[in-house]
Amino acid sequence: MNTLILIFYLIQLTSPISLHFPNPLQRVVYDDLTDTIILASVNHIYSLNASNLSILSDIDLSPSKTDHNCLITNKTFLSKNLYYFSTSSYLIPSINNTFNQLLLLTNNSILICSTSNRGGSCQLRSLINLDLIKNSSQRVVSSSPFYPSIGFINKNNQILYISNTYDSICDPFYEIPTISGRHLQDNEFLSIINLNSGQSALQQSTYTLRLLNIRLIKDFFLYYLYAFEYKHFSYFLTIQQSDIHHTGKYKLQTKILRFCQTLKQSIIKSYVELPLTCGKNYHYLITAKFSNEKNILYGLFRNTTLANLTSTSHAICTYSIDYIQEIFFQTIKRCLVDGKGYRGLDFISPDTHCIPSKNLNDINNDYCPDENDRFFQYPLGGHQFIEQIQPIIELNDKVNFTAIEISSSDNDTIIFVGDDNGTVHTFQISNTNEIYKQKFQSKIIIDMKLINKIPTLKNANLLILTDNQIIKQNLSMCEQYTTCTECSNVALCHWCSKENTCTATYECIYDNPRNNRINMCTHIERVIPQTISLNTLNTELQVVFNIPLRNNTVDEYICRFSFNDREESYHTNAILNHNTAKCFPPILNNTDQAIYNVILSIDHIKTNATLGYYNLIFLNCSNFHSCSSCTLYSNLCLWNREIVKCIFQQNDRFILSNNQSFIINSNQCPSIYLQQSINHLVHHIDKTFIIYIEQCKQSIEINSCHLFDYRKRFSLKATNPLLIRSINENNLCLLKCLFQWSNSNNFHQISFHRPLNLHLSIQFSNKTISMIPHTHISLYHCEHMALNCTSCLQLDPSYECNWCNNMCMFKNQSEKCLKNQECLLPVIQTIEPLILPMNGGTLVTIKGKNFDLFGLSIHIADVPCQLIEEESSNNKIVCQSGDAGSTFHTGIVDLKFGLHGPRISSHQIISYINPKLNSIKPLIGIQSGGTILTIYGENFTIGNNHISIFIGNRSCQLLSISQIKIECETKTFSHSMLNENQTIKILFDRQTKLIYEHFFTIIPNPILYSFDKNYSYKSFISGGHEIIILGENFNIIQNIQLEFKYFIFISPLFRNNTHLIFLTPSIEELHLNNQQQIEIKIYLDNFNKTSSLIYINDPIIYELEPMLQTYTNELTIQGTNLTTIGHTKNQIIVHIGCDLCPIIHLQIDKIICQPPRYRPEKYSKTKRLCYNSEHPSIIVTIDNIHTHIGFMIYPKKLIILGVIGGCLFTILFIVLIILLIVSLKIRYVQRKYSQRYYHTNNIIRHEIQKDIPNQTRNSLSTLLPIRSYLNYLQFCYYHNHLISNKTKFNLKQDIIDQFKFFIENNEQFINYLFKLSIQLNDKIILNNLILTQRYNLKKIIKFNHPLIYFNICILTSYDTFLINQIHLLLSQFYSQLKFKIHSGPIDAIEQTISYYSLNIDSILHEHSIRFKTIQLIVHIDLNDNNSNELLLNITCLTCDTISQVKQKILYQFNSLNHISINECKLYLLTNHSCSTSSSSSSSSSSSTASSSVPLTRKSILTKVLSNRTINYSTAVINDSCRDSHILLLNDIDNTNEHINHGKKLNTLQHYGIISDGYEVKLVLSKKQINDVNNSLNLRNTLRSSCHYCSLSTSNEKIIFNYLTSFPLSNVDAYLLYDRTQYIHLLNHTYEEIDGELGTLLMNNNYNETYRLFETKSMINSLLMKLIEILFTNFINNDTFMSELMEQYTQIFHQYYAHFIPFIFQNFDCLFDISIDKCLNSSLNIVAMIFQIACCQQYEQECSLCIELLNKKNSNSNIQNCTLLFADEIQRVRSYYSNLEQCLNNKNLSSEYSSTDTGIDKKFELDDSIYHNLFEYSCLHADEIIEHLKNQSSDTYTLSIFLSLVEIYRSIE
Repeated sequence: MNTLILIFYLIQLTSPISLHFPNPLQRVVYDDLTDTIILASVNHIYSLNASNLSILSDIDLSPSKTDHNCLITNKTFLSKNLYYFSTSSYLIPSINNTFNQLLLLTNNSILICSTSNRGGSCQLRSLINLDLIKNSSQRVVSSSPFYPSIGFINKNNQILYISNTYDSICDPFYEIPTISGRHLQDNEFLSIINLNSGQSALQQSTYTLRLLNIRLIKDFFLYYLYAFEYKHFSYFLTIQQSDIHHTGKYKLQTKILRFCQTLKQSIIKSYVELPLTCGKNYHYLITAKFSNEKNILYGLFRNTTLANLTSTSHAICTYSIDYIQEIFFQTIKRCLVDGKGYRGLDFISPDTHCIPSKNLNDINNDYCPDENDRFFQYPLGGHQFIEQIQPIIELNDKVNFTAIEISSSDNDTIIFVGDDNGTVHTFQISNTNEIYKQKFQSKIIIDMKLINKIPTLKNANLLILTDNQIIKQNLSMCEQYTTCTECSNVALCHWCSKENTCTATYECIYDNPRNNRINMCTHIERVIPQTISLNTLNTELQVVFNIPLRNNTVDEYICRFSFNDREESYHTNAILNHNTAKCFPPILNNTDQAIYNVILSIDHIKTNATLGYYNLIFLNCSNFHSCSSCTLYSNLCLWNREIVKCIFQQNDRFILSNNQSFIINSNQCPSIYLQQSINHLVHHIDKTFIIYIEQCKQSIEINSCHLFDYRKRFSLKATNPLLIRSINENNLCLLKCLFQWSNSNNFHQISFHRPLNLHLSIQFSNKTISMIPHTHISLYHCEHMALNCTSCLQLDPSYECNWCNNMCMFKNQSEKCLKNQECLLPVIQTIEPLILPMNGGTLVTIKGKNFDLFGLSIHIADVPCQLIEEESSNNKIVCQSGDAGSTFHTGIVDLKFGLHGPRISSHQIISYINPKLNSIKPLIGIQSGGTILTIYGENFTIGNNHISIFIGNRSCQLLSISQIKIECETKTFSHSMLNENQTIKILFDRQTKLIYEHFFTIIPNPILYSFDKNYSYKSFISGGHEIIILGENFNIIQNIQLEFKYFIFISPLFRNNTHLIFLTPSIEELHLNNQQQIEIKIYLDNFNKTSSLIYINDPIIYELEPMLQTYTNELTIQGTNLTTIGHTKNQIIVHIGCDLCPIIHLQIDKIICQPPRYRPEKYSKTKRLCYNSEHPSIIVTIDNIHTHIGFMIYPKKLIILGVIGGCLFTILFIVLIILLIVSLKIRYVQRKYSQRYYHTNNIIRHEIQKDIPNQTRNSLSTLLPIRSYLNYLQFCYYHNHLISNKTKFNLKQDIIDQFKFFIENNEQFINYLFKLSIQLNDKIILNNLILTQRYNLKKIIKFNHPLIYFNICILTSYDTFLINQIHLLLSQFYSQLKFKIHSGPIDAIEQTISYYSLNIDSILHEHSIRFKTIQLIVHIDLNDNNSNELLLNITCLTCDTISQVKQKILYQFNSLNHISINECKLYLLTNHSCSTSSSSSSSSSSSTASSSVPLTRKSILTKVLSNRTINYSTAVINDSCRDSHILLLNDIDNTNEHINHGKKLNTLQHYGIISDGYEVKLVLSKKQINDVNNSLNLRNTLRSSCHYCSLSTSNEKIIFNYLTSFPLSNVDAYLLYDRTQYIHLLNHTYEEIDGELGTLLMNNNYNETYRLFETKSMINSLLMKLIEILFTNFINNDTFMSELMEQYTQIFHQYYAHFIPFIFQNFDCLFDISIDKCLNSSLNIVAMIFQIACCQQYEQECSLCIELLNKKNSNSNIQNCTLLFADEIQRVRSYYSNLEQCLNNKNLSSEYSSTDTGIDKKFELDDSIYHNLFEYSCLHADEIIEHLKNQSSDTYTLSIFLSLVEIYRSIE
């Protein structure tokens, strides 16, 4: 308040500084951190130094082009305004001006928006130099200067909340929203919040706020005046039309609107609007200001809408934010909860009734709807006014007020108001009668800001923005005067007598305003006395002034006494005589202090003026606690050493009569003394003595206190004395010494027949000992001091001894004793139990005799035990043990009968120990209960064995208990506990509670499919048949049994989560005579269900005729009823010796199997004898039925070898004859074309041809080169996105080696890394870990993660492709598919679109394309000074582009496969002399080719040939063709056809090449020629492949690293054309081309499905064979991969469902080829066969299956694949199911496992992989260290890891 008075009275005293500007000023902002002012004017933006208003920067914002549409028309529009806005009235519209619309401060920059670019010019500039940071062209503000924007920036989320007033002429309705929130981030600068991608504010009005329609924009008056924020709300104040129909009393009204600041909800959905009014007459807001210090909104209102100085008046009203929020809350509640009122507001959306919702009953003042709140109704408009009935001031000056500024303090508020006459009006709220006015040379005050308010308002300056200048007004200057005389000569300055400073009038705290200035410099010289005792009431004060005072009437003055620590003041009447005033001190109550500092002032009653101040001291002697402090005021206080207290000094006579008892001088005070004068110490009762230490230094430290007798027979020590420093008195300490008898020594040597006087000393930290003088401490023992009742009662009453229980006892010990009670000695006989839990709660029974329960104290091993009186008697004590803490300890039972009664101890030792919980299994159970929990631990049999086990809130029935194990059975759980984690609590003896660290999960009861009373199972009467029960949740069942006829219980032969298999007993075991139906019941823990079983007569299997069967490929066995109960081929076993005879056909009366090819061994692999006869026996097994039906006779080996040898010789002879015929044929062809031409697909030099046999190339059987194992791995990881960028690191090699060694030798560490990477879903780290464990793959299977299984397939499947020639089948399959796809047109631009395809998405929809297959003769001149050229005969299509022809040539010739098509040129030879010089056939062919050029192109061709001069070097074209007519062929030249807006690429048909025999020439560059020559010399090695070349056994290290980029293909891609300009084939890809081409495409509706099936027919037979081999190959090989699939079903699934499809999709992983884009889409459909067939049943378990089925394009590919390959899918599914079932059966019976644990390919990993793991480990070091501490006692491992982490962090 005082600072505000300073500001108010000193504005006129200071001279302001100002700065004038030529352009009209509009806005100002100030930054207090940089002390910078930013000014916005018309066409300019300025940066000023706030200290001196110097210009730092000046930016010209004048428009570069003029806008003629807005400003001129707005000038006329203003005249029709309904409301007068004085702050924009001075602006003159001009088409050459840029007006500022928004100026805001954000961080270290400013946001500026102007009218240029029709409101679409917003800039972010630096604060100091105004450099441009960002620019935006979005329309954010209005383009009219008369409609400025109002907004603010939320500092927390950097969101701009802005409102715009529409100019109906300049601002189209949908271009800028009325209110919006906009981002200020870099990538979303000024974009509207909450907008989805692709949306705009024009389309999504729900994310912003705009009016209902375009009509309202023109007619509805809405103007935004001010905005502020509070908490998470934005508030805007408007002057607007009352309603759209003009039905209100007033046309316009002021409203305050609010919405929530949340990025998850749009503005409109929390929009609420309420009317705001000030008093009865002031309805129209001009501007407002929100005070953040007081949370008050100040509004400046007027009573008219237009500027009419004769009738216009103004008022200021205040509104607390709490009041505003409450009204908003009541409006929201009224609509949402009560359903009253309307929503819509008419001008935003149509009005509708509110709908009540009980879901919102709990909302409060801060309620905001969240993004899912469907109950909030919006927008809301309330009719309850936010009103202030009485304005704080009414201003009737004949001016228009324009601006307001607020300055607040704790006690008062000062308000500055500016008007349109250049005047600032200043007043206080506490004194509105006095208004100060200051006039400036300006038209209008636009804005005002108070700056430099920190640290105090005394330093504040007022910034005043006018239309043409900025003014800085300093608000304080009185502090420069140092004397009262100087201060009194300055107007409005006042000398503060208490502070002795010159301040503004009445600024002084204790001075009040006065009109009489005569006594301004009056002050009090002295007061007699200055120190007054509160113990007396008759002390008169004499106050002497420096000058005489006037004294007109009695009681004109008063003495006022003010206390520093009290708010109230006291006063007494003063009598003035000349320059002396007399008065008495006040009477004070509750004086709890010794010294009071009092300020005495003399006040004039009438004028309320203060004449001076003086400091007094009031004393209360009894509150001094020390002798030193008491004697400081010895004239008033004395220290009484007998009672150890400070007393008031009455008179000198009193001192003389008691001279020995008083201390007057402080040097007589003892430095240490006891608080009490008389002190007793009772034997065996602890006592605290308080010692006063005077002159206590800060450094003093006391170790102990000692009590001892003068002979030092007895000593008692207080080891931890408490030193307390006094708060009220300096240098005084209170020492509390607690003497406990547990620290006493040698007290048994003292008889205690009389009190023993003790001395007290203290020992300091420096080992010095100080004796306390004059101490009187008596140590006594009541029992020893009096042996009978009489002597006890005669003792000094201060000893407080009483006779009790026939003994003398201390009073506190005998309060409840019985008189004349005989004391007999108690005896302890037995104690149980002897081992107790540490947390107590155990009932301990102590048996004995002569027990007295009164005052009994029980301690067991020094731990109290609570007596249970109801169960105790004189021969038995029952107590409940207490909490013994957390450490193990033992002791005896100690019984103490009363404080001085007998004390006895036991001979038995009692131990406190806690049970320990190690593990609980299982942690999952079904709802019906019956799960047996086994709890392992230690010390379970302690205490009373009272154990309670709880799972959640349900008890577990205790079954058994031992020292280390507890078993309990779960009960039925409630439905609400399903699938919830429940804690397991074990309670020992009611108090010791153990909670297991893991939770118990309750799942639904298992589900049984088809096992019910309506379903019957079947079995032969011999039994042994498998009953397969399907269901769910079997894995968590502990006890599974199948009951047969109530007395036979059988456990399952096999069980997993979904299958249970039982073997039926025979009817003899069930004591049945014949076939019949019996009841069976399955028990799953406490869950059971009933079904039935039907027994059927056994089948009959006939012996073979004859019994000795000669070897045959198929063995037929006859019988009856073989499949009566549903046996399949897999359930009937036929053995021939030790080997199986696989069944290939089964029916009810016949079995057909395939005997082993070779004679089975007599002994199996387990050394079991299978047969001992000459020939192996044939045994058929069906369930428990084993029938021997005959023997199998195998031929001798010599006969077989002879037959095989004869066959081989015959085949060799036939092959030699074929080769001879082929050789003769080739020689004949060579002679026919001896010059240069070879009509084969091979290309070789003529001179090389003479030395090597001619080879033919079949495009349908080309074998693809297979990659090395290491290269195969690299491509697999690249295509599966399991790649890791090679890290650049600065770690030394020895550190990486240490980490390698650490990983290789610490299984616990590597296991935790696996768990951590799986938990965080870090695939790269997980993949790196798998690579480090490549030789121990079986160890990581336990982590059960799909990515681990898939990686195992990648690492171990390479060998499976080399067995049974699978890679050959894949190669043939790829070649056949490629041949078919390339036999039809392929779009050269959209390279995935082809005429023949398996994928409907990549097939050419234009099926009417005309094309023809032709043969071309290709000349390749290598220019190696040889007369012979390379010739090539290739097959092309007439619709092929020139680039496609080049590609086919390069692909046909393997040596040219790496050459880019862009670097070679293709020429058409039109002169037959270029073809050959002697062959007529060639001449005719050339002639035909030349003549076949279309007539329409002959002129072009002739013109090109005649006008072009071809200069080729001899290295490119041979001399024989130098004079030939040649034509350069290109995709694009000046002959391209134009189709509407597209240009069609040149094809062979374009150049007239439409039949066989045309000759072309391929010209290579010099570099390419050298590469080709080198390649030709290595022709035989181009397609060779070494599978393990990267895994050689040489000394050179073989290192695996990731591919960070895809290797370049051998064939460059086609030229990429702009698809909007060039076309090749008429396909749907080019539908964006308008005109006739688009019409042609739209009319193309033919069905192309037949071409899909035509492509399928090409590869179908090979595909079927490949499917069969992929499944059968697995059974018949012994690779490590096969072993893993046999043992782990998950790997089996990953291999067929994901890895095989992966290979089809990425052929270049296995083969050294470049992927053809056309083939790739078709191969994806083939891969889908395996995915559809193998993924369905695993889709809920396998994350890769789920990911596959959720892909966007999966549905279309599935439909495509199902259409083409329905049969193949079913076949794969059948193979997959059968093989899976076979593996499951095999897993049950086979325990064989090889010694292999990982791959056998040896290679090292790149160091970057280990560095990646090292870095990952260090980033998660805290978690790993915590894990190692908890899980391992091996500190060596932990220390190594810590050292590695320290090394990493030091380098980092």
